[in-house]
Amino acid sequence: MSRIYEITEQIKTYMPKADVELINRAYVFAAHAHARQRRSSGELYIIHPLGVAQNLVDLKLDVSSIITGLLHDTVEDTHVTLEDIESRFGEEVARLVDGVTKVGKIQFTSSEHKKAENFRKMIMATAKDLRVLMVKLADRLHNMETLDFMAEHKRKRIANETMEIYAPLAHRLGIHWVAQTMEDLAFKHVDPEANQALQDKLSGKLAFFVQTKDKIEGIIQKALNRQGIKAQVQGRMKNMYSLHQKMQRKRLDFDEIYDFMAFRIIVDDTAACYHVLGIIHSLYRPVPGRFKDYIALPKPNGYQSLHTAVIGPDHFRIEVQVRTESMHHYAEDGVASHWLYKSTGNPNEHEEVQGFQWLKQLTELLHTAENPGEFLENVRLDLFVREVYVFSRDGDLFALPRGSTPLDFAYAIHTDVGNHCIGIRINGEPAEFKQQLNNGDQIEVLTSPEQTPSRKWLQIVKTSRAKQSVRHWLREQEREDAIHLGEHILKNALGQVTIRHDMLRFAGCKDDFELKEMLGRGEIEVSSLFKYISKDSSTSLVSKPFTEPKMVAAQCCFPIPGDAVMGSFQQGQGFLIHDAQCPVMLESQKKLVEVEWKPEEGKLYKTGIEVYCMDERGSLGLISSMLSQQGANIEDIKIEQKAGAITSLYILIEVEDRLHLSRVFKGLKSLSHVTRVRRYQDEKMKGKALKGRFSSVLRSVTTLGQTIIEKTALRKKS
Repeated sequence: MSRIYEITEQIKTYMPKADVELINRAYVFAAHAHARQRRSSGELYIIHPLGVAQNLVDLKLDVSSIITGLLHDTVEDTHVTLEDIESRFGEEVARLVDGVTKVGKIQFTSSEHKKAENFRKMIMATAKDLRVLMVKLADRLHNMETLDFMAEHKRKRIANETMEIYAPLAHRLGIHWVAQTMEDLAFKHVDPEANQALQDKLSGKLAFFVQTKDKIEGIIQKALNRQGIKAQVQGRMKNMYSLHQKMQRKRLDFDEIYDFMAFRIIVDDTAACYHVLGIIHSLYRPVPGRFKDYIALPKPNGYQSLHTAVIGPDHFRIEVQVRTESMHHYAEDGVASHWLYKSTGNPNEHEEVQGFQWLKQLTELLHTAENPGEFLENVRLDLFVREVYVFSRDGDLFALPRGSTPLDFAYAIHTDVGNHCIGIRINGEPAEFKQQLNNGDQIEVLTSPEQTPSRKWLQIVKTSRAKQSVRHWLREQEREDAIHLGEHILKNALGQVTIRHDMLRFAGCKDDFELKEMLGRGEIEVSSLFKYISKDSSTSLVSKPFTEPKMVAAQCCFPIPGDAVMGSFQQGQGFLIHDAQCPVMLESQKKLVEVEWKPEEGKLYKTGIEVYCMDERGSLGLISSMLSQQGANIEDIKIEQKAGAITSLYILIEVEDRLHLSRVFKGLKSLSHVTRVRRYQDEKMKGKALKGRFSSVLRSVTTLGQTIIEKTALRKKS
């Protein structure tokens, strides 16, 4: 009972009226439920719920959260039911335990699609009550602290999951000490060699760092005392993983890093923060461009502090953060420091917590994302974000991800403002949509009801909200276009025949509109529907012959089946298919729809490739021979000499699909003189077959290349 006694005593320090007796009862209940269980380390299982409860107490959470931490594994791992928990500890605790149990069953180790779907489930399970996520973070933190006792493959899986999902979530909620601890613990399992190498280098300088930290703390403290400022000065080493990230990001060696330490100065009020900043800058020379005022302009998660970097004693670069006591608590514990349950007990009143607002925005994305992968992409955009702060024309402050554009700002105001944005003024001057925003910019959005989003906007916007809004609008427009196209196909195929229920059942559609849409997108083969209806003699079909629209590849981008493509219906030609990123298509004003393009058996499709090779004798012959071996026909070729004895070959080839193309790439990359192979789009390559003298020359070169390959193989055998 000694451990639970320490926990309850710590709770009393921040919650004097806490129901300690209920917590003790929860501990006894959990200990009894887990009595016959042991962890991988061999210790009693109850040690884990106690560790989770301790983490929640360190976050200063409420009684219900701490009891949930003690009971979180009972329903999943023991005979205990939710009804048992509700009868003993109330409906609120039972609901929290149920949420944590559901989150605990979610795994992130499968395919990207499955991982995205599971992340959706986790967000839905935690969005109703942020405490579910807080307990899960505390649970994961304790699991990371005891990870060494598990098998290696499990350690790596859990560590990667922590690095990709849980640490970023903790950062986004402002609980930085939890995030940094998770990162350091995961780092030694994700990349043990890099972790050990960094530890070895740090250990050699540890005594120097401690001495320098104590010295700088003393200098700053004395300077503040002389000015009569009451303050706490705390020096700390940067965490291991952040140092590793910096070395990787900036490609630095360990000896090239100088800002190993950061100092926090905690004062009584906001005015003192700015006073202290002036004193620090008078002591040491500030580093230009490194001052950030997060007090006047808080981060989206509510974080506030003054940041600066200075050149300290012995040219030692240090970072300094100045904040009040309340700002410090929020900086350390994030949303947990604003936990309103402690005083109100009303679960609806925590909606003003900044982290909860962000979580609510994620749930909104759930309803507009077309697929789980798209949702995960949006979440990643929001998790790994550095902000830029801009103002509206009326002076309202907006925080957007670094690199955001005026279109992102328009969508941040409202979806309709973004959809109808026709022009932008930045600081009173006209600006382009793609211009990057800077801190302090004042932005005015000009709108017109006639303006609508363009597919090209997806290449301009950076925020998840803007991307999602543009995609949603385009999908709705494509749906309308696909329905009209489906009607056109039906009219040509079936005349004025009414769509019957048996036709819908055959096609797997719930109504007429879905059938037309799927026909318009090419997801239902018209020939199969036509054959089905032809079996019914009671149906009056059109007398004129019906020809199913053909898929025709655009000559500007040369797409092949398997590529992400868009299509437009061309009267008398069929579908004109473009690559989804084709610049010609993006500039076009024609209405396009997403289509499913399947390869036809025995048919070859043209596509362009670019091959970089060393300028050596017989290079062209070897390449053309390899293409012949892989069953790819050469339709056109252009040769361009590059700098440094490199030749670039632009080749228009015929392949069956993307799988065939990948085999071609693999074959070309196996040639020793080939340095690079990639897809290539060029309007000048019109796909005309080679004729006459050049064709015969190419055949000769191919034969020569085949001879070289055969002779090389014989030499290797001998």
